[in-house]
Amino acid sequence: MPGYPTPPSPWFEYFARVQPRHTDYAGIAWHGSCLEWMEAARIEVFRSVGLEYSDLVDMGCNLPVVDLSLRYRQPIQMGKEVVVKSRIRAIEKIKLCWDQDVYCGNNSKPSLLGKVTLVPLHSKSGRVLRTPPQEFKNAIEQIFDGKKV
Repeated sequence: MPGYPTPPSPWFEYFARVQPRHTDYAGIAWHGSCLEWMEAARIEVFRSVGLEYSDLVDMGCNLPVVDLSLRYRQPIQMGKEVVVKSRIRAIEKIKLCWDQDVYCGNNSKPSLLGKVTLVPLHSKSGRVLRTPPQEFKNAIEQIFDGKKV
């Protein structure tokens, strides 16, 4: 994973429905629920190219969030279907920089704009993995449609 900017990967879509447990007392999706959907979406992106997150963990690689930004545009109400559109915006050295926008219903404008940065860490030592497992590198290449990154 080189240290130069990369073109964004294609958008992947993850669907969920806003359940009562996802909302505050006013029936609006709680920010923690949005983070949960975003994490599930990232896991599904890796699964879509054949890498189970549990396998990554078994290889001794964790992907903790090291930076997070959420910008709320519109409330997301209970009962609505949401789609989390996710893509890797760039790879900066070893950082995976994701765009994750949450859309509500058929709205063409996002309700939430998310930016998340992950860094691969060795699960036992907690140190940054400058050379992640080959399976991880292969998955990233597949996410970018087979382009070398």
